[in-house]
Amino acid sequence: MGYTGGVKREREEDEDGSAMAAAAQRRGVPPPAPPTADGPPVLLPIEDSIRFVLAVKREFANEPVKNLEFHAVMHCFRLGIFGVDAVVSRMQPLFQGHPNLIRDFNAFLPRGYVLRDNQQCL
Repeated sequence: MGYTGGVKREREEDEDGSAMAAAAQRRGVPPPAPPTADGPPVLLPIEDSIRFVLAVKREFANEPVKNLEFHAVMHCFRLGIFGVDAVVSRMQPLFQGHPNLIRDFNAFLPRGYVLRDNQQCL
């Protein structure tokens, strides 16, 4: 084919040699957070999350407002509207009296965050 008249750009690479990382930096995408001193977060299998969502659905089958609230909070977390603190503070009253949901939900929280069932103390 031959010369098309365009200027050939050199491939930009960051210090790791990753062209994609350099392109993401140009677009203003923040780099992934480094692992904490405690190590990287533990990710549970997707099947565990699905089982938990189904358990919430079963538990709140007769309480559609609670079921909708749970899904709304998780949706806002996924979109980045809520952080972990906001999710925990909204789930605390939602899961009161449901120790199994609290126990299972705690498995998904990062280190240092715990949901407690205040009704167990009564």
